[in-house]
Amino acid sequence: MTYIIDSTLREGMQSAHGRFTVEQSVEVASLLVRSGVNAIECGHPAIGPDELLRVSAVVEAAGDVPVLAHARADITDIEAVAKTGAAWVGIFLGVNEVTRRSRLPGRTLKELFDRVEESVSHARKLGLRVRFTVEDSSRTDSGELVEAYLIAAEAGAERICFADTLGLMEPHQITERIGNLQRLCPGTDIEVHLHDDRGLALANALAAVDAGATWVSTSVNGLGERAGITDYAALAVNLQYRGTRQLADATLLNELSHRVGAYSRSMPDHRRPVVGRDIFHHVAKLHVAAVEREPGSYEWLEPALLGRTSTTRPTGVSGNAADWIVDPKVISATELRYHRKGPGDRFVLVDNRFVPGAEQYCIARRIPTLDDYGPGHVDTHVHHCDSLFVFLGEEDGYEGLSVEVTLGNKVFAVQSPASVFIPSGVSHGYRVVGGAGTYLNHVLAGDYNSSLLDPLGSNA
Repeated sequence: MTYIIDSTLREGMQSAHGRFTVEQSVEVASLLVRSGVNAIECGHPAIGPDELLRVSAVVEAAGDVPVLAHARADITDIEAVAKTGAAWVGIFLGVNEVTRRSRLPGRTLKELFDRVEESVSHARKLGLRVRFTVEDSSRTDSGELVEAYLIAAEAGAERICFADTLGLMEPHQITERIGNLQRLCPGTDIEVHLHDDRGLALANALAAVDAGATWVSTSVNGLGERAGITDYAALAVNLQYRGTRQLADATLLNELSHRVGAYSRSMPDHRRPVVGRDIFHHVAKLHVAAVEREPGSYEWLEPALLGRTSTTRPTGVSGNAADWIVDPKVISATELRYHRKGPGDRFVLVDNRFVPGAEQYCIARRIPTLDDYGPGHVDTHVHHCDSLFVFLGEEDGYEGLSVEVTLGNKVFAVQSPASVFIPSGVSHGYRVVGGAGTYLNHVLAGDYNSSLLDPLGSNA
């Protein structure tokens, strides 16, 4: 049996844009649980009280699925993990020459091995279950690597983790290293944490499983340091395809991908395996004809497994430049979810209806002077992409328009001229307070309603 521990909420926080709030972390954890992960890795509680609170919230949201939190081989770090209620601590320490020079200058190998024993023993005394990782395992001398793992296991670690921290290894090398660990560390579960710097993380993960690793560390969309790590959806579906591990609900993988992509401002590209928009889109005439007769001719698994359908519809922007010029139409905001009819006329300037394939939405609203602007016509909402508000008053210098803008849990008084950038995943809205002018809204999606991220469990 292969087990998956997803580390989106830890490794993903170390990506270029990964900053998950407590609420976002709880949503992601809930979807991970429903999709069938065996464990969740979340955070480094010793960072501070906010991180400790976030990990604690994920522990509660995960229910019976165990949560593991990160800690250096340091007593303070380990005690912070214990305060979160997490069942597991992931203790890590590098012992190779690179680590000793760059992070632990002056420490001898014996001193580091003593830290391994002391930290694991202390965690066990606190009632924590322990996974021990030798950081940069793939560049660590085999003898020193095995000795560190054996010391950790003797002190009470139930699982050891081989980390290809720089993503350097190839499948045949992974097979050799994991097979060696299995022989020399009998009775201890082996996990692999594989970075994707060379684009080999998934191949290496499958090789590790074949060589005897029982756990694989993943993240949604492969999110993580630099090029990230093994992609959760890709690994999970490949294991199901092999018949060695079943997904609880594969239809949740797209939702997970979009939500994590939005919250990290790092959406997967359209060709990404399993979750990409275009993976069941057939274009070549030969392929289209074949798929219409026999879907399996050019599909490696049934789209329905992922809650998807295949398509042969033509896409892309017209090559005729005249088609790019739009005659704006006045359309009420009632066509949008979370919206009601607003003040003045709403002109739709562009979306996929007017320029197929544009993948952008832009409207202009001409706001008149009113005695009462009311409570506002827009409820707060969230997009899976970045968007923009622009406020231009009708007075000189575009002054004269007053609005309130909600961003997350804060409300700002805004005077025109002004623009408001709204990162993907952030709840937002606005209401007119006074004056007259023009409001522009630009969203990086061609279908407004499809760009909305609804609260989990809602029927919106």
